[in-house]
Amino acid sequence: MGPVAQASAVAWTGWADEVVGKLRSEPRTTSQSAALMDDLGRYLERWISRIRVIDRAFRWHAEIDADELEYLVHALFELDGRLLAEVERGERSGPPDEGRVFYLVLVRDLLDALERESPGRAAFVDQLRSTWPSAAEAS
Repeated sequence: MGPVAQASAVAWTGWADEVVGKLRSEPRTTSQSAALMDDLGRYLERWISRIRVIDRAFRWHAEIDADELEYLVHALFELDGRLLAEVERGERSGPPDEGRVFYLVLVRDLLDALERESPGRAAFVDQLRSTWPSAAEAS
């Protein structure tokens, strides 16, 4: 993934880590969504620990199972929609503008990787790009 300016990565991951922490503690969080928050939190922890030790553009690479990648992409899609609705209703602050580039590169690169996995997953990515505003913007 990337490269992305360190400042953009720091801004978005810091905001996302805070949001995931709050979502974990909300009363309406189910065991399934708590597990998802735990999974996303682990990715954020890895990124944040790597971002802290660099002083240049951030680039991230990992081998990930295709099923886990699809799960992660779907989770980001669902979470993005939920958070956008909450921001629009004034229930939550949105991500920092400085972090937008990082998030768009993240979405683009995850979708590109998933698209290469199989024709069925490529069709899923096409559908996401046509219905997910962040995916359309990232393309």
